[in-house]
Amino acid sequence: CVCVCVCVCRTLFFLLDTGEIILLTRISIRYLTQWPGAYCVDSEYGCCVPKYGYPAEDFFVQSFTTFDLSLNKAIVRCNSDKPFDINKLEPIENNLNHYWSNIHCPRTDGTSTWKSEWRSYGVCSGLKEVDYFRAALNLRKNADVLGALAEQGINPDYRLYSTEHIKWAVNQKLGVMPGVQCRDGPFGKKQLYQIYLCVDKNGEAFIDCPKLPKLQCPEEVLFHPFHTWMLNATSPAKIMLPTEA
Repeated sequence: CVCVCVCVCRTLFFLLDTGEIILLTRISIRYLTQWPGAYCVDSEYGCCVPKYGYPAEDFFVQSFTTFDLSLNKAIVRCNSDKPFDINKLEPIENNLNHYWSNIHCPRTDGTSTWKSEWRSYGVCSGLKEVDYFRAALNLRKNADVLGALAEQGINPDYRLYSTEHIKWAVNQKLGVMPGVQCRDGPFGKKQLYQIYLCVDKNGEAFIDCPKLPKLQCPEEVLFHPFHTWMLNATSPAKIMLPTEA
C-alpha cells in the first residue's frame, strides 16, 4: 500500500495505491480529543495505570487523521514502507505518556496505541513519524479544551451541562465550532466523551469542519470527573454503572 505526494504546477496531490489522485482541496485533517473520565466509567473493567506512569488529568489525544472530503472517510494505510519506530519518539515520549496515554486494562504502555495510529493514519499525513505525533501534541496544547470549558464554568464535577454551551465554550477559545460526541454514563445519563476539531491542510490552525460524522448527544450531558487515583494498578472486576432508581 503506497501513498506519495506529487507536486505538479505547484499543486499538491495525494497518489494512493489504488491509483486514485486526490487533490489537496479535497483533504481535511481531523483532530479528536477524548475525556478519559467518560471512557473509564463506561469501560467494562474500568481503567488501569499505564506501565510508564500516570497520565495527565486532562483531555487525551485520540486521533489525528487525514480525511478525503469527497468520501467523508479517513485516508488510511497509505505507505507500508514507513514502519513504526518507537525510538524516534524518544524526544516526546514523556508528553505522549501524559497526553496520548493508554489507560486500558490490563495495564500496558502506549506503544501499541501509537503504532496503530501511525500505521493507520500517520503514514498518510505527509509528516515524519516524530513530527506527526509532535503536531498532534501541539494541537492538544493549543486547543486546551479543558481550559476552554473551565473559562465558561464547565467543569468535570458530575453536573449536567448544555451540549450547545459546551460547543460555545470551545468556540469562544478557538474561534471554530467543534463536534461533540457523548457516551453512556451513570444514572442513565449521557456524558461528554469526545471533542472533534478540524485543522488546516498544514496541520497547524483550527478551522470549521467541512464535514463531521453524525454525533449523538442530548441537550444536556454529564461531565464526569477524572483523577489518577481512579486508575487501577491491576485489572479489576467488571464494573456496573449505577442506574436510576
